[in-house]
Amino acid sequence: MIRLLILILLGSLPFTSYAADKPQRIASMSLCSDELLLLLSDRDNIISLSYLVQDPQYSSLAIEHALELNDIYLNHGQAEEIITLMPDLILSSRFSSTTATALLRNQGYPVSSLGFPNTLEQTFLQIEEVASLLQEEQRGTQLIQQIQSSIQAVQAKLNSRQNITAVFYANNGFSFGSDTLRNDFLNSIGIKNLAAEQGLVGSGKLSLELLIAEQPDYLLIDRASAHDEKLAQALLQHPVLARFFPSEKVIVLPSTLFQCAGPGLIEAYEIMAQALSDL
Repeated sequence: MIRLLILILLGSLPFTSYAADKPQRIASMSLCSDELLLLLSDRDNIISLSYLVQDPQYSSLAIEHALELNDIYLNHGQAEEIITLMPDLILSSRFSSTTATALLRNQGYPVSSLGFPNTLEQTFLQIEEVASLLQEEQRGTQLIQQIQSSIQAVQAKLNSRQNITAVFYANNGFSFGSDTLRNDFLNSIGIKNLAAEQGLVGSGKLSLELLIAEQPDYLLIDRASAHDEKLAQALLQHPVLARFFPSEKVIVLPSTLFQCAGPGLIEAYEIMAQALSDL
């Protein structure tokens, strides 16, 4: 009831839109918009980010931007939090804070909700979209060029290699097939995705028996620790699986690198380049 009264009172305040001007007070309500905002906007224009951005378990930029986050208000996706800040642009995700963003739109606030890209091309389009909203097109172009340069560097190193297969393997045998950013990532450097080859569309499970029968060249896992029973690494302790996938056939690619469009992908390509450079 208190929250409702706050929304009614705040909603009665006039909101003046300055859509033609460059946004000066930008709030983000989702992890992916957080990361793009940090990369593409001036720090002084950011008035709020989601609380997830400070957690390394979710955000690929948490450690890098830790000092910058000290004096930024971290929201929990509530409309009343954002209204009090009087933003002139709000960024969010289509899959988070949907009730809050609907309320904000109804109050006349400019809200842009981002989708989740399944391909590199969609990633670049999303970076361009956010850069355009921020009127930071040059920064958007530079970020895209950085990612493309990373791709080209890995492609050059793998140019003479053929028929490499790999599979992402997460907790409980969870994997990623076609129509996923991870699949497009592998395809961009000429690596066959075993999950997609087996007909998996989107995300789903691959059996241990299938993994052993097909024997991909590399197993791509989330974390280096083999002691967390909640993660796929517990499966790696299975004596049969360990026999087919010794440490030299395992590459650690943190899931945070694929959570959002852009920021983490550069590191993902660099990790692959390093892991495969000495083969």
